[in-house]
Amino acid sequence: MGQKILVVVDIQREYVTPGRPFHIQSIGPSLENARRVLAAARKRGWLIYHVRHLQSGSIFSRDNAHGQFVQGFEPQTGEREIHKADFSCYSAPAFAEAMRQHGERGDEIVLIGYGSTMCCLSTLVEGHHRGQKQTFVSDASNAKASSRFGEESLHAHAVDILSTYARVVTTHQVLEEQ
Repeated sequence: MGQKILVVVDIQREYVTPGRPFHIQSIGPSLENARRVLAAARKRGWLIYHVRHLQSGSIFSRDNAHGQFVQGFEPQTGEREIHKADFSCYSAPAFAEAMRQHGERGDEIVLIGYGSTMCCLSTLVEGHHRGQKQTFVSDASNAKASSRFGEESLHAHAVDILSTYARVVTTHQVLEEQ
C-alpha cells in the first residue's frame, strides 16, 4: 500500500486578485478548504508538491506578484515546488518523473487547486492515462467563469467529468480519512 501525495495546483494570486483575467470571484470557500487539506497533509506527513504555472507575458508571470503563490500556500521545508508552462502538471518533466515513481509504488495522488476546468482537468485526465491512482478534492477547487457559463456551473460540470478519471471527494471526507 502506497502513501498519499498532495498535489497543490496553481494556488496563485492570479486567481484571487480582482480585475485579473483568471480571477475567480467565488474562490473564498474553496481556498479555505484547500488550506484545510494542506494543513492536514502537513500534519499527516504526506509528500507535498506545489505546482506553479509560469509563462512569458503578463499573466502567470514570474516577474509580477500575480504569478506568486497565495499567502499561506508557499512551499515549506521538505515540500517540492515545480514550475509548468502548460495546463497539465505533467507538462513539467520533473512532475511527470516524480509521479511515475509514485505510481510505481502505488501512491495515491490527492489533487487540490485551480482551475477545475483547465489545469486540474488536464492533469487528472493525463494522470488517468498514465495509470495513476488519483483523488480530486472537489470543494478545494473552483473554476473561473466563461463567456457562457458562471463559476458554479462550470465547476459542477468539471467535477462531473472528473469523476470518470479520479475518485472525487470533499474536504470533509479527506479530513475524516485516516
